[in-house]
Amino acid sequence: MIAILSFSTIAALLVFATGRRDQARDPRLTVLVLGLLAVFPVLWLLLPKYSVPLEVSAGGGEAGFPWMKLLFSLWAGGFLIKSVQLVVAAWEISRWRRRSVLISRQDGVEIRRLDGLRGPVAAGVFRPVVFVPEAWDGWSDDCRRMVLEHEMAHHTRRDPLWRWIAEISCAVNGGNPLVGWIARRLTMQCEVACDAAVLKNGVPAKDYAHLLCDFAEKRASGKLALSMSTSSSLEDRVRRLMIPRRQLGAAGIFTLVALAVIVAGGLAIFTAAPEASPVTSDEVELRWSANPFPGGN
Repeated sequence: MIAILSFSTIAALLVFATGRRDQARDPRLTVLVLGLLAVFPVLWLLLPKYSVPLEVSAGGGEAGFPWMKLLFSLWAGGFLIKSVQLVVAAWEISRWRRRSVLISRQDGVEIRRLDGLRGPVAAGVFRPVVFVPEAWDGWSDDCRRMVLEHEMAHHTRRDPLWRWIAEISCAVNGGNPLVGWIARRLTMQCEVACDAAVLKNGVPAKDYAHLLCDFAEKRASGKLALSMSTSSSLEDRVRRLMIPRRQLGAAGIFTLVALAVIVAGGLAIFTAAPEASPVTSDEVELRWSANPFPGGN
């Protein structure tokens, strides 16, 4: 449990340090960190362990506060809540699919109109889909083109899969707020990357920024749905459209990825063990003088 908490703290620091000046940098590291967080408990259980001596106080043990029991209880409660939320979210996407109407297909992705939806969203890993609201037919051709380019970019980047990994990481780590923060950072990074893909296709930044602002009050719901109109990062997204920023180079990403893997492996292999208490000279003498066959005559 301590190893899991330690790695989540280090992982959050790595993601924060990477995006200290630019929160959208870099989704590759965030995806890797979330993937490691999702499998870290399994690694911790399966990998061989090497004990590291840990000094404990003479009066410690059962007499102290049961911190480990408390941490385990918090983890179990968070795991249960997040797992239920994940199942409900998957059921919600399935319900959306049943209620929606197929209007077209594009590169293997279904475009479905869903009544009551407040904004376009991308979802689905094995059956990719883009849900659009009932007002879709009344939008201009340019508006529909920009929306589809953004949502299709999510599927090209496999963002729905990364969203699943993020939510599984949150559940496996018992709702750890640090893991939740990393998952939210990934969502924002995915949206920024798709914005950049739209601009790369020749869409004017000013027109696209106006479109984002128009959708800001029409947010769609759904834990596993990637909504174009996420307002929490709208200001930063619009600013990036007007002033592009340089991404971290491949060498920097490789260094941070290697560091994350090394830290995860080290924490999974090495475990703390209480340091053996020193043996006094009286106890040594008592052991040497003890009868090795106490039942004999």
